[in-house]
Amino acid sequence: MVSERPAVTGEDPRFTRSRQAIADTLADLMQRTDTCPSVSTLAEAAGIHRATFYNHFDSVEHAAVHVITSDFRALRALDFGDRQLGADPASVALATLNTMLETLRRRRSLFLLASIWQSPSGLMGIGDLLVDQIRNFRHEFGGEDQQSDADSAVEDIYTACGMNGVLSAALGDSLDDEPEEIARRLYAALPDWMQHPRTAAP
Repeated sequence: MVSERPAVTGEDPRFTRSRQAIADTLADLMQRTDTCPSVSTLAEAAGIHRATFYNHFDSVEHAAVHVITSDFRALRALDFGDRQLGADPASVALATLNTMLETLRRRRSLFLLASIWQSPSGLMGIGDLLVDQIRNFRHEFGGEDQQSDADSAVEDIYTACGMNGVLSAALGDSLDDEPEEIARRLYAALPDWMQHPRTAAP
């Protein structure tokens, strides 16, 4: 769903470095200035040519999605690791959602920028990213056997949109609840199979 240039076996290390340089530079610029840079400004700051930027991303918004995708992958790895060690699923989920919220608050300007990228699926960027996370969770923890593919697809999008709404309200300052309460709201938006998954991935 989240459109990224696919990694290729034996990929040129310069390609990987330039993509990482773009992501790191964008995160740094947004944290320091809280302003979306132009592609030219971002490319210059990252030490690459403007054309190189477009080898990796469609837009600065797309690059912001990439940064948050990397954050979410790291969170997912920690979440799955804790579950495989037998930790209580509800406690793990709430801890992961708290950490997700904390991470996105630190990257608030990037989150807002990513949220306006319209992916090829038609969902806005962060919604698309959340659908990917839910589908990975479904695959790893047994949600695939709960319903038909069509019903699963609808449920995944519905869940992602609910989570995106809570996150957008929290990060857009229209929801002033404590982080723990926001995490509980996010948890409540999850379907039952996510709240009570298999203990560990197969």
